[in-house]
Amino acid sequence: MHTIGIHPRAPTRRAGLLRLTASAAVLLTAACGGGEEAGAREASLPEGVSPIAADARMQMPPTERPACQPSSMRKVFRMEAEWNGFWEYGFAEGCPRPQLPAGFDWSKEMVILAAMGRRESAADSIQVRGSGVVGDSVLVVLRRTTRQDGCSEPKVRVWPRDMVRIPASERPVRFIEEQRKLPCPE
Repeated sequence: MHTIGIHPRAPTRRAGLLRLTASAAVLLTAACGGGEEAGAREASLPEGVSPIAADARMQMPPTERPACQPSSMRKVFRMEAEWNGFWEYGFAEGCPRPQLPAGFDWSKEMVILAAMGRRESAADSIQVRGSGVVGDSVLVVLRRTTRQDGCSEPKVRVWPRDMVRIPASERPVRFIEEQRKLPCPE
């Protein structure tokens, strides 16, 4: 009789991946309407993901100077040097830098920045909804809100972005985005 060896972590990773895939499908279905009126119900967060607390949201500088706004990105800051380098060298000279909250500790926390870049509708937004350890990674759930295609409304330059602090982890970070479409204004 021949016995086949199975790596003890394989079922855990596979199960985690299946849960992650199922969670993503639920989020996308709910964000796209999923048979209910769009926006009528908040999509639930995947198992293991907690909502972002109000005091975990970090203030961004005002959007007055286009050269001081982040492009479309999903960024994880784990160290002070990485944070300082991004704000010092990633933007034009004289751009204001967001302030870390009082008592912020890089050994216990990290920062997530989600930005959409330049947009032309005041209805466009991005929000970090939740984070948590799922399987072998940190899962960050974002909600990206835009108008439906074909809307005619006055163009307004905006730079939607959201920045939050979450518990520090060395695990890789994975982002899942809900896409939410708003109806055209009447």
